[in-house]
Amino acid sequence: MDGRGVTNYSTDKPSYGFSTATTEFDDILLSRKIVTFEEAMIAKGASPQEARKLSEKKFNNSLDKKQFDQQSTERNHEETSDVDDDDDFINRYRQQRMKELKKDKNTIKYGDVIHISRPDWNREVNDASRSGTWVIVNLTRHTSSLSALHDELCDLVEETIRELAVKFEKVKFVFISSTSAIENWPVENLPTLFCYRFGKMQHQLIGINALGGPGLNCSRLEWRLARLGIVETDLEEDPLPDNTSAGFRSRSKIFTDDYSDDDYLGVD
Repeated sequence: MDGRGVTNYSTDKPSYGFSTATTEFDDILLSRKIVTFEEAMIAKGASPQEARKLSEKKFNNSLDKKQFDQQSTERNHEETSDVDDDDDFINRYRQQRMKELKKDKNTIKYGDVIHISRPDWNREVNDASRSGTWVIVNLTRHTSSLSALHDELCDLVEETIRELAVKFEKVKFVFISSTSAIENWPVENLPTLFCYRFGKMQHQLIGINALGGPGLNCSRLEWRLARLGIVETDLEEDPLPDNTSAGFRSRSKIFTDDYSDDDYLGVD
């Protein structure tokens, strides 16, 4: 009967030719542990040595598959976790950006100088600065002052401030005639900047040297305002002055004495 239609699981007398495939009936017997995988292979024609090797190979393949499935599960979990982390980051960034945009929307922007007169002072300077906005008041010359050279320096300061007003939109730059702002303000003190915040004057820059010297340019005044905490700048050092003649620099000393913040407190 051996080998004639009956599967013989004897390890000595297999019933038919060797095949590594298992039938559905074999799988049932294996699942119920009625036979071992070696016995199933021997029944299909493998020698005991071959069956043992096949059994070891199947065991190793099962371990590899189990490890592969585990690694795949871990990778999927990590990828899902990464996606979740990315989603959380994007949501946090979106919320932060919306807050910034809302705050920026509520922040008044100027972008140009504002000309005022004395009756406007409390509203445009003191009141406007109470919330923390910096208000920079430039006292301008009413008419020709000490000399043509002095007039030129005052005009240079006005031009420089106009550039800064465009660059720093959140800072309010105000122009007012010196004679309108403070009666009998010494003309030799021009140019003069008063820096207001929280309703009070915090700093004052009096004379061209305090603003950056006769070689004044936009970057030099920006540097000085940044050191006072009025603006934020990317400048890492005080920029060089624009080229001016030695005569220009020496003559300008007549009216470019530096004044500290405490030298004059005549404006509330």
